[in-house]
Amino acid sequence: MGYVAAPVLGRPDAAAAGKLEILAAGTPDQIVRVQILLDVIGHETWHFGDRPEQANATTLGANFMIGGAIEAMGEAASPVERYDVSGRSFLEMITSTLFLGPVHAGYGRMIANQQYEPAGFKMTLALNDVRLVLEAAECAATPMPIASVLKDSLLDAIAHGAADHDWAALAEVSARRAGR
Repeated sequence: MGYVAAPVLGRPDAAAAGKLEILAAGTPDQIVRVQILLDVIGHETWHFGDRPEQANATTLGANFMIGGAIEAMGEAASPVERYDVSGRSFLEMITSTLFLGPVHAGYGRMIANQQYEPAGFKMTLALNDVRLVLEAAECAATPMPIASVLKDSLLDAIAHGAADHDWAALAEVSARRAGR
């Protein structure tokens, strides 16, 4: 018997369409044995090593980067709005020019529309992942100061009743801190 770790990246709509990104770890022969199953749910399978923790570390790193992008968009929109510029217009501009891609476009749209339900990835799940990122980083003697800020922002959102909202609602933490 063998073991393949295969965490995924993608929101529920990507899962329904069979377009998840699969971050796999296991020996090449083990991955080949399960590839037919992975192809049903995934767009692509990425092989990150033979040990399960390699796939898990990769997934945590990717989720941390998504959280960082959400945090940055929320923080950037807050001072823009304090100058009476539409946050929606700013986010539409930024996600269609400098920051192209599914993370910025999708989460930017959710922030602009203040659409945090239904949650594709709940705040509580995001907080769990960020805690795991910080724990893994500590074990590897790797400082991650932005992850610490992200953890505090997630705690702030949860403390203000957004535990079951999509983590795009992190933008509301920035807005609240800016007095909006």
